Amino acid sequence: LRGLLTRTSVPRDVVDYIVYGTVIQEVKTSNVAREVGSVQHSPGSLISATALKIVPVPAGVGMIAAGQCDVVVAGGVELMSDVPIRHSRKMRKTMLTLNRAKTLGQKLSLISKIRPDYFAPEV
Repeated sequence: LRGLLTRTSVPRDVVDYIVYGTVIQEVKTSNVAREVGSVQHSPGSLISATALKIVPVPAGVGMIAAGQCDVVVAGGVELMSDVPIRHSRKMRKTMLTLNRAKTLGQKLSLISKIRPDYFAPEV
């Protein structure tokens, strides 16, 4: 947000609303809009109200067209770095590494490191 406001010469104190959508909003993932706004100390309202990253742009346009806001920052993100697989983090890491293993020896080595606690699901 800081970079965007700097490039556009928009003072952050004039931002009325920040709208961000998230493709995958994992329970353990932070609210992107809240994180962006709190770091920037923006006085505007903060929301991450959509499950689609494209929805915030028309929502922001609608707020401006309706006269509710003068300046809206709208955007979206995809949080695919830790896809919600309900296995433990250790098991997810092992499965992803196993997928990249090239030889049978590498695969067997990884499989041999799996322990019973790897199978405990995360809720």
